[in-house]
Formats: sequence, C-alpha cells, structure tokens
Amino acid sequence: MAYYNREPEITNIIKSHESRANRILQHAQSSRLLEAFNKIWVFIEGNKLSTPVSGNVMTFNVAEIKSEINNWIRDLKDCQEAAQRKLKSLEDPSPEDQSKLINIRNEAVVLVSRYESLKNTIEQVEQDFTNAVRTYRAPMREALTDISILYNSVNHVKGDFSDYKNVSVYVHGIEDDGDGFNKSVRKAAKDGDIIIRINSDKTREYYIVEIINGEKVIKRVEGLKKLKDSKQYKVKAGRLHIVYETEHMNEHRQATSDDLAEKLNEMGLMNEETKIDMFGHSYGGRRSLQFAMDYPDHVRSITTIGTPYDKNLLAIGANRARWLADSPLAKRHTTDTSEYLDFKEDNRNNDDGKDYSNAYTDMDSEAMTEDINHLKSANPEVYQKLQKMDITAAAGYRTEDTVSFSPYYTASGKHKINSDDIVSVESQHGDVLGDLIDEKPEFEVKGSGVTKPGHIYETEDSDFVNLIEEVNKKEAE
Repeated sequence: MAYYNREPEITNIIKSHESRANRILQHAQSSRLLEAFNKIWVFIEGNKLSTPVSGNVMTFNVAEIKSEINNWIRDLKDCQEAAQRKLKSLEDPSPEDQSKLINIRNEAVVLVSRYESLKNTIEQVEQDFTNAVRTYRAPMREALTDISILYNSVNHVKGDFSDYKNVSVYVHGIEDDGDGFNKSVRKAAKDGDIIIRINSDKTREYYIVEIINGEKVIKRVEGLKKLKDSKQYKVKAGRLHIVYETEHMNEHRQATSDDLAEKLNEMGLMNEETKIDMFGHSYGGRRSLQFAMDYPDHVRSITTIGTPYDKNLLAIGANRARWLADSPLAKRHTTDTSEYLDFKEDNRNNDDGKDYSNAYTDMDSEAMTEDINHLKSANPEVYQKLQKMDITAAAGYRTEDTVSFSPYYTASGKHKINSDDIVSVESQHGDVLGDLIDEKPEFEVKGSGVTKPGHIYETEDSDFVNLIEEVNKKEAE
C-alpha cells in the first residue's frame, strides 16, 4: 500500500489506531504481542510500533484486543460509507471526487484485511501461550495436591471419610463411563458397605448396602448429610466403594491420577491409615497404575482386566487417522481430552492449533514398560513399593467356532482365541511390566468380533465380579 499517498481521512484514522495499539502494548508488555502487531504495521505504515516492551508474559485479554480491532475495522467502514454519502450528495461530482472515493474504498479494504490477519495472529499467540501453560500446569497441580496431602497429615486434618480403612476405587477405560463398574460393584458389595459414584460432572451419588429378609438391598441416599445419618456410615464396619468417572472419557492417565488424588484428599482418604485397592478396566488399568506410581504409600493393591499395558494397535490407528475414527461410522472421540499436556512432544497431538495428550496419544506412543523402566532407574524406592503391592492383571478371552484342518484330520467346534478382539492376552497380563504382576487369571467373556467385542463385557463378567469380591476380602483381612 502506498501509505505515503493516502487520503487524509484514512491517515487520521491510522494515526488514531497506532496510538491505541501502543497503549495496548504498553499495558500488555508482551514481546510476542508486539511481534504480532509489527508484522502487520510494517505493511500499514512502513515502520514498527514505538512501544518499548520488556516482558515475555501474556497479561492481555485476547477478547478485549480483538474487540478493539473490530472497532478499528468499523472506523474504516464508517469512513468509506461517509465518503460514499458525500459523493452522492454532490450534484455534479468531479473526477477528483470520484477518485477520492475509490482511493478510500481501496485503502479501507486492504486495511481491513490487515486487521483481520492481525486478529488471527493474536489468536495463534494465545493458543501458543495456552499450550505452554498447559504443559507446566500438570506438575504444578500435582505439587499443590502433594502439599495439601502433607498439610492434612501433619495437622491431622480429617475429611468426611477419614475413618474408613478399606477403600476400593474403580476406574473405567476410554470411550466409557462408570456404568460398567457401577453394576459390578453392586454385585460385589457386602452388607454394611457404602458406594459412592463420582460422576464426570463432579456430582456424587451415595448408596448404602444392607441385608433385608436375607436379600441384599442397595438404597440411594440423597446427599452427604443423610448418608452421615445412616447406620452404615456411623458404624463404618464395611468397605467404602468409589466408582470414579473421569471428567473426560479419554483423558490421559496422568490427568486422572491428579484429579483422583485431589478428590480423595478432599474426602480425607489420603492418610496413613486408609489403604486403597484400585480396580481398573481397559485404559482404567493404566490410570490406576499411574495413580499407584504417584501415590505408592496409599495404594495396597491393583486389579485390572483387559488393560493394554503395551501399545495398542487400534488406539494407534485411531490416533493417526482421527478423521476416520471420529466419523459417524466409527463414532470415536479421539480429541476428547483434559487440560493435561505431556512434556514429551511425541506424546502429543494437535487439533486446530491446540496441542493435547490423551488416552489415544498415550497408547500410540508408549508402552507402560517405558515408564516402569524410568521409574526403576530414577526412583527405585517407589518401584520397590510397587513390587510389594498385590497386582493382578486379568485377561478376558473368547471362544468361537473354528475349523482346524490338517493332512490327517479335520476338527471343528469351540476353540479358544488368544484375544478379546481388542487387547491381546499378553498385553492384558502386563507382560511388559516385568516382575510387578503377581497373578494373571484368564476369564472367558461373551462377545463377538469387532462390533461387540468381549472387551466391553469384561467388567460385568461373573468371574471378574468374583475376583473383586476375593480381592476386597483378602486385602481387608
């Protein structure tokens, strides 16, 4: 643009905009924001803005700045409309009058385009900053939770459930919610137990378990106050079952560990006396193991079924072909994620400028053996605590009708297949975890093919419910 030959009306507007831009930059003191403005201003005025900036932080409100730039765009459009009205008001406009309108119109169009580009650049600055903040937020949050746990311990701060010694926590997998475990826990719970379901929207449901006329009855109690009035809460002779539904279906295991620790601490369960028995299905097993690595002094046992401790081929495919996995046909939610962002760039993905790490990126990039080996070398004390935990990795498998041919005979009938259609038995058994696994049971589960795989029926399988009962009884004793 020939900024040295502008119409006076446009020149005055730009001078006003430059003054307001300098005020914005003076307030923000962000070198990234200054860089964004200067990329545009060299095309507008032929020089950079004069505001000295000494900071690299982002203390500005992007919405407010974009609103200010929209005002600048309106200034230009108003100027264009005023020039057009003035030309129409002339009875016999001269060629110079017509040329002036054309110049104003052309200059306004170009400047509006520059300002729109500036808004897009500022959005990218905001996104880059947000990604950077999210990278560092997780360890800061974990540190604050650790401090809170330590404070409660030193000052003997008690929560509503601090007196419970035996606690079971149930964590679901990806593309799932707490419904599967909710059914299993109801079957496994005993007289005097309490069941708490923590939903993804942070609401809580409370249930008490009692025997009436020889039959197990599970009653919902409306609110914590009424729960405290119940015999089960006052006596505290039973077990506390917590069905934990993650805030995001596919959030990364570290995000679940951080969220769970914060909530359990609020409930008064992160203390020296309470022992937590973790139960995980599918990716919930990875989440449970992560929680145990983060808080080994509070976890007594881990029991998983169908957990892909190794990399998972379906997750790898879904993560790398998200357009297909998220299509109406597959109906996955591969970009559903929490605010957690892994430090390792290989463990991230990107969606319209937003970096994220979730369950899919995790199972694409890492087998759990990598974290275990890092833990063994960096923090052998925690690894030894994991070795002392009772860790059971159950595998679901299916049988199907097959025909076996050989040169000598043909056999048909039910044959065991080495997979539940989603996760191999080897991965479910946690063979990549070295010597951490104590028990590796196998349970036949119903299901068929990829559309209704055995994987989705594992938590409700009667053998696994029996395993929950056995673990809870054994660990309490």
